[in-house]
Amino acid sequence: MKRLLTTIILSFGIASLYAQENSFFGKVNHFLTKPAVVDTTRIYQPSPCFSLGLFTTGQKAGFDVDANFMIDFANNERLAGLSQYSLSENLCKKIGLEVGYGNVALGYSLEVGPRSAWKKSAFGLGIMGKSWGAKFNYSKITNPFISSFTVGQEGNEGYFHDEIITEEAAVLKNFTIDGYYVFNNKRFAYPAAYKIGLIQRHTAGSWMLTARYMQGSLYNSPEASWDSYNMLDCFSTMQASVGGGYSVNFVLWHKNPVGPRDEGLGNLTINLTAMPVITLVNYLKTTSYEYGSDEETNEVYSTGEKISKIWCYPMPNYIGSAAFSLTMWRFFFSTQFTYNRFYFRSRDAFNASQMDLPNYVDDLSFRGTFHDWMLKGILVYRF
Repeated sequence: MKRLLTTIILSFGIASLYAQENSFFGKVNHFLTKPAVVDTTRIYQPSPCFSLGLFTTGQKAGFDVDANFMIDFANNERLAGLSQYSLSENLCKKIGLEVGYGNVALGYSLEVGPRSAWKKSAFGLGIMGKSWGAKFNYSKITNPFISSFTVGQEGNEGYFHDEIITEEAAVLKNFTIDGYYVFNNKRFAYPAAYKIGLIQRHTAGSWMLTARYMQGSLYNSPEASWDSYNMLDCFSTMQASVGGGYSVNFVLWHKNPVGPRDEGLGNLTINLTAMPVITLVNYLKTTSYEYGSDEETNEVYSTGEKISKIWCYPMPNYIGSAAFSLTMWRFFFSTQFTYNRFYFRSRDAFNASQMDLPNYVDDLSFRGTFHDWMLKGILVYRF
């Protein structure tokens, strides 16, 4: 009996704290449950409450580089060369739980099935509001390095092609900050197909602004580099991009609720978003190893580095997403797809001295891409 009375008293005490808007708990509760200012004929806001979600994701990230050059032979023959290399993960599959209250949700996931890389770590944090939002992502992938080397064209004299997978792993790191702003935020609910806070009642769209900051780097050890055909061994890039695009919610079906607990609520929405951007700040640092050998043991060792620092020209890049959501009473299901592709490039950033090439190599240049995509499915119940 005493335990029951104590529980009742504590419950009323906590409730009274939440009810007092001037108290700390009241202010926190007001922040978490504050309704958005929207056109209610276009957007429906479910009552704030606790939620529990189960989600699964599949994703893949990596980079690819094409290094182009020309070779002048002693017989005055000139052939084009191509060195290609890449590092990526296999398909990464995760499952996780998401706990939310009001406008905030926290999630945690674990990788399941075969490992996607020798080593991998990732962290993400997102804030998705009707007017603006931001997302922070960090990933680190450790995997073997794939390198290929081609001279000339297949079927012609002097043609050569080979491919190598290094026994030692390289490390790819990537950190991004993305932000967006929605112009028509009172009639268009951009998060509607991605989270449970807002529901689009009628088809609507809006122009949007977006910005991205990215830092990426690849480290390849001298030992691994010597065993491959790389003409570029390590690099780091810093990019700042701005742009805009259009996002639209197609409402295929909507049914208004008929009770205080959203009885009868139904909604089917598809979101499509395209965000072309211009990379205005595009800084690139490349490192190529130089090698020597011991005449007695014939062992090869690194003797130094050739470093190149370049501010590259602005480049167009792309951010895109799509989502499908179904709301039934207090259940919310969403399937989401996001895609990113960012380019970097440079000239004269290589050191060909370690390559066993005839005579003379010039016109060295390369073009590379960071790329990643993710497919997520989530099922949420609001209590």
